[in-house]
Amino acid sequence: MLKPCLMAAALALGLVSLQIPSRAADADSSREKAIAAVRLPKGFRYEPLVMGDIPEPVALKFAPDGRLWFTGRRGHIWAYDLTQRTHQLIGELKVCWEPTPGREAKERGLHGIEFHPGFRTNGWVYLHYAPWAPTNATAWSNRVSRFTVVTSGRTPSLDPASEKILITIPSLRGFHQGGALAINPRDGKLYVTCGDNNVSSDTEKFWNDPQNPPQVLSALQGKVLRLNLDGSIPTDNPFVGRSDAHPAVFTYGHRNPYSINVDPVTGEVFVGEVGYDRPVDWEEINRLQAGGNYGWPRCMGTNAATFGGTPCPLPDAVPPFIAYHHDNGAGGNAGGNATSGPRYRPTGQSGDFPARFHGGVFYGDYVRKWIRFAPVDATGKAGTTEPFARGFTAGPMAMEQGPDGALYLVEYGGWFTGSPQDKLSRIVREPAAPGE
Repeated sequence: MLKPCLMAAALALGLVSLQIPSRAADADSSREKAIAAVRLPKGFRYEPLVMGDIPEPVALKFAPDGRLWFTGRRGHIWAYDLTQRTHQLIGELKVCWEPTPGREAKERGLHGIEFHPGFRTNGWVYLHYAPWAPTNATAWSNRVSRFTVVTSGRTPSLDPASEKILITIPSLRGFHQGGALAINPRDGKLYVTCGDNNVSSDTEKFWNDPQNPPQVLSALQGKVLRLNLDGSIPTDNPFVGRSDAHPAVFTYGHRNPYSINVDPVTGEVFVGEVGYDRPVDWEEINRLQAGGNYGWPRCMGTNAATFGGTPCPLPDAVPPFIAYHHDNGAGGNAGGNATSGPRYRPTGQSGDFPARFHGGVFYGDYVRKWIRFAPVDATGKAGTTEPFARGFTAGPMAMEQGPDGALYLVEYGGWFTGSPQDKLSRIVREPAAPGE
């Protein structure tokens, strides 16, 4: 080997050529590997749109202006322009987050995003996040707020001073925050998911306690809430007028409803319910019914008692729309983390998926790194599910159907850390070959 001084001289004389891989070349290689790893049905293509340098992406939503916005748990809000194929940072909230679990903030951070229908003129965006608090704070919370996005030309930015707090949800512990947001175009209301804040290792202690928050209507933990767009309470919410209930509660008995999707045709609301951690446990996609009790922590999966294998002790527990057992994990993976996806509706664009997907539901799993599809019959019942995409190098955390008919997703590659595999991506239909 050349000594350092000789190496410098050799370089000066042009005697040595160093092949140093560029950062762009490394990125291209990682992108190619990610594309090669994904398995899809014939006629579809997987496309990473943004990869790396977007730490911990957790939610996405199409804005009325056509751009695709997505959030990172650390407080970032980005917007992706499908025409220019570029993304930019719109804002960064100061939130409670930690780079690893087990510390004070744990799973807290920025999660859901949604847009007011009048966004083009008023610039209003809704965010679900945990505002920063001092270490060992006793009053940590999650918050749903409305902010104004100020636009100058094509450069929008979030105005932190414009915040209007709609609702504050006490965060008893740093686990199971929920955090998804969706406006239902059929009723014009904002739906907010809230996790139970329970510690998984304590489940055997609290599972049969009727005073555990998900089963207590006056508590906001373990619920899906329904609000007017100004934060007031809709008068037709199912528990309005009951002295033992918070009037914002729409459904209860949830563990960690982390993702949410609304069918724009029927107004049906679907949530991905992250299940308990044992091999015998289940993941669920739930279709919400006003006032419905989804059973947790006393029941799970196909309405079985959480412990003991007996039938659910709650006679009114709503069964899941789709449920899958942890023992079915590919390669012996007993874990799971359900992600709800869209009920697919054709857009009339050339990129629409084939007719057999129309009206069915996509859902994914962050841990298992796949997406599956379930047809839905005329009665609204989900049929036998089938694999759609698998082999992602990061797990799908949220999914939306785009105005072009493609399926868009954010992929989270780490474990409470940023990862080079963090991505904004999409699955598109391949153009038909001539004669097909």
